[in-house]
Amino acid sequence: MGRVIAAVFSILLLLVSMYLFGFAFQVDSGQAFIFMGGLILMTLSFFLPIHVFGKR
Repeated sequence: MGRVIAAVFSILLLLVSMYLFGFAFQVDSGQAFIFMGGLILMTLSFFLPIHVFGKR
């Protein structure tokens, strides 16, 4: 059950990070902070399933 939750959570993180990437180019100020937040969320969304599914 924990693996299913981790998989769903990583997909949600990926969707939020993609939204932040698109939103970063629409705002007038703070683009770099929003972009870096999206980048951090995207790395977490790729690291989480690797970490969870890599365990035995």
